[in-house]
Amino acid sequence: MKEQVLKPIEDVWHDHCAALGDALAEAISELQNLLRVDEYHRHGHDPEHLERALGPLAATNLDVGSLSRVLGESAPSRAMTPERLIRVQELIPTLAEMKQDCSSTALDSASADIDKEESEIRDLAEKHLDRVARVFRTLRIAQLEIRSKYESETHDAVFANFNWRQLSPGELRLCPPFLVMARLDGDDGAHLRKMMALLETGMPIKVVALRSSLREVHSAASDTGVPSTMTIETLPLAMRGVYFLQTYAAAPDFQEQLFQALTAPRPGVISILCKRDHEAQAAFQSRAERAVRARAFPMCVYDPDRADRFVMCLDLSSNPSPDTLWTTETLSGRDPQGQPIEVEEAFTFAHFAASESEFVADLSDPPATGNHLVSLTDYLTFSRRQRVGKLPFISLAGKDGSIVRKVVSPKMALQCSERLHLWRTLQEISGINNPYVNKTRATLKQEFGAQQQAQLESLRQEMEKDAADRERAAVASAVRKLVAHLTGIEPPV
Repeated sequence: MKEQVLKPIEDVWHDHCAALGDALAEAISELQNLLRVDEYHRHGHDPEHLERALGPLAATNLDVGSLSRVLGESAPSRAMTPERLIRVQELIPTLAEMKQDCSSTALDSASADIDKEESEIRDLAEKHLDRVARVFRTLRIAQLEIRSKYESETHDAVFANFNWRQLSPGELRLCPPFLVMARLDGDDGAHLRKMMALLETGMPIKVVALRSSLREVHSAASDTGVPSTMTIETLPLAMRGVYFLQTYAAAPDFQEQLFQALTAPRPGVISILCKRDHEAQAAFQSRAERAVRARAFPMCVYDPDRADRFVMCLDLSSNPSPDTLWTTETLSGRDPQGQPIEVEEAFTFAHFAASESEFVADLSDPPATGNHLVSLTDYLTFSRRQRVGKLPFISLAGKDGSIVRKVVSPKMALQCSERLHLWRTLQEISGINNPYVNKTRATLKQEFGAQQQAQLESLRQEMEKDAADRERAAVASAVRKLVAHLTGIEPPV
């Protein structure tokens, strides 16, 4: 499973290293040019240098010695100070060594497993980030030297204790990230707590959480109304400054989203649904798409740098029909009398689970008697008291072409409830289906409707009055014309 995700992560990581190597190579080249110019300023007017530069002309037509004395006296020296010359000469091999390190450093040296001790992970991350910070520190010094802006009295103190905390957001985007790899299948509480502790350090580490199963572990006493445990998708609620991405490894824009998450200048969490061991790619693609459709694995991006408002930072647009509670599917089959029928069914977590072998025990045939069956979507809207004695069911296409009902176990009903609660929460905080927004919209619509109705009524009355006035004027005009015609006298207007 890791290999499926590790390859694109390695590609991004090596791209960062290559970009740093190019920046180092460019700085080395510019410093070498600086030394060549300095060499010319120091010795360019010496007789032997002039003779080599002028070639045959120097030996036949010029007194090179006299020319050397004139040029040497005609302008002040522009050579570097001895202190600056030493700094520049020492920078070049330092940059070359860093360039070699960038090309030879392996990703393993910048990653750790979540199962390691928290203090060990922090130490490894600190060492990696400070190693990268030394590269940017040296590049900054090189750029100051190239522009003749380095001043020992000022900059020596500035760069004396330089570390990753002094890096700019642009530099952090270029840093090969430190990765913490986590496997989230089953009870994830301990891993989530460790993730949060690592992210609270403020280090721009990236936690890559890999999942292949969507079965969750719940205690028997869990409340089906409100989830009692934190999920990885709600991390942005608790940690506003953490970049969050949830996607699956075969998503159309997976590479682009992964690049954005790995280059964000912040701590980040990347939650990825991956293939199971020995699972075919086509089967995984279908499973992942069904999981997203069922709201079992909602796709989302939370980027704190996108906007100042929380609601503008959370993006659910990669999900199908993000503005609805459920997606739907149409089941085609036959009724008990053998007549063809079609049933439109909400596609819930239970419908997704019906095609997963690990959930076989959570779906059963309904009892032969009793009127206590209720559709799962209705059941999820019931209060705890209303659910007593009720059996939630879903409809599925049977192998024989019929449409069959399957009863959902209490454990699956609980997970359906929690996934539904999570999806509603994500909708609300992203502004898609926020009750306060909806209430305000309805109020404004009602007020606007009443105002519009009043305006229409006023316009109607004005039009009726205007029509009546025109009618009276027309009658009066007709009477005048008739009088004039009968009497031959034009009546006064």
